[in-house]
Amino acid sequence: MRDAHVTSNIARTLTQFCACALLLLVGACATEQYAVYSNVAPPGIELGNEINLLDAATEKVVAHMTRDGRVHLIAITTGGDALHVVVSAQGIEQKKKIDTNRHGYYENLAITDDAQGRLHLAIKDEHWVLDKGVWRLIGVNSCRLLTRAGDLVVCVTEASGKELGTAAQWGIQAFGGFGAGIIIPYRIIPAKVVLGHSIEDGWSYRKILDHHLPYFVNLDNVGTAVLSSDASGRLHLFFQAHEDKGFYYRYAMLALAEDAQPNIEWRQSDGQTIKLTNSESKAVSLGEKWFIPVSPPLPFAVDPQTGKALFFARKSSFLARWVDAGVEIQGKVLGQPAPLPVPNTQPKQLAPAGDDRFHALLTVDGSLIYATYRAGYWSGVTKVGEFGTPSLFVIDNASIQLASDGRGQALAIWPKREGALAGRWIRLGKGE
Repeated sequence: MRDAHVTSNIARTLTQFCACALLLLVGACATEQYAVYSNVAPPGIELGNEINLLDAATEKVVAHMTRDGRVHLIAITTGGDALHVVVSAQGIEQKKKIDTNRHGYYENLAITDDAQGRLHLAIKDEHWVLDKGVWRLIGVNSCRLLTRAGDLVVCVTEASGKELGTAAQWGIQAFGGFGAGIIIPYRIIPAKVVLGHSIEDGWSYRKILDHHLPYFVNLDNVGTAVLSSDASGRLHLFFQAHEDKGFYYRYAMLALAEDAQPNIEWRQSDGQTIKLTNSESKAVSLGEKWFIPVSPPLPFAVDPQTGKALFFARKSSFLARWVDAGVEIQGKVLGQPAPLPVPNTQPKQLAPAGDDRFHALLTVDGSLIYATYRAGYWSGVTKVGEFGTPSLFVIDNASIQLASDGRGQALAIWPKREGALAGRWIRLGKGE
């Protein structure tokens, strides 16, 4: 009976495969559920009009919503300018250059605010502060990520294993066939995440993650790490780690408070020695079928009130299609993947919406799609615009942003093929 049952399943699968392959020739397959979304917002979601934010193509953009509901975005244009644009519910309030330097895609770019309401900007190797409407250069910078945790502006940077005393790892690479192969050893030098906070004359570095583990990070790669925080002051860091020939993702929830005696020395190349406390992160594993999409940026968000986090995972599906899903992290415990209602999308950004809800931006065939997540379910799927770049040499991912205050409203930001930067306000009702 068991053999007959297996044979029946095989026959059914082969029949379904052949039928699907035939239907694909005319663009349809009954076993796949294709995207259903419209330009009309569903009940409970209010979409504002599309706003023209910049009449210029952009290399990359960061955006931050302050407590007054305004969005401050910093855009690096293809012409090399760093522009500060302020957007409110009434429209664009300001467009202004940060400095006269030329900037590009591969530079650091991060923004946050502090407890006094001032904006902090990390751009290239400089730290700027916007105070009373004026940008001031206050010092040098090595920060890749910024966020506010309580009264502190927190910085994430990286340090080489050589400066930290972390042992290098050895691996081997084989070439050729049996009996005629060549084995070449190679050396892996770890690099680690270091956390600190802003002080009057620079940065005070306090913690290091996973000092003795062999992996390395490369925070220069755009979008391989995301730093956030919650109302309790805890930090949430989600990042890509490389070890041997592969990579995986790690998650850390921690505070900068002095909870242990600093005992690890960071001997910097300039001769300065800083003592750090070691903290641990956790490898994120969802089983063999699920993985985290490779292409940056890395969508990750934290509800500021509850500390619940959300990220995306992907599972390969029938006929080379895939399923993307949202996965919760609550207290370091992973939830079950919640598949998106739109198949074969490309997840781009996540942001908190309050009450354990999340805003999400996805792309499908040149369309920018908005959806909301709550308690294992996706809803509110609607199209917000068309995205793209005027040139193959401009990366559109780095200009798609989703700024939110964690209280139901967000500003979606995206590049257009005409060489402009667009935006659109999104507001959720309490029930959505």
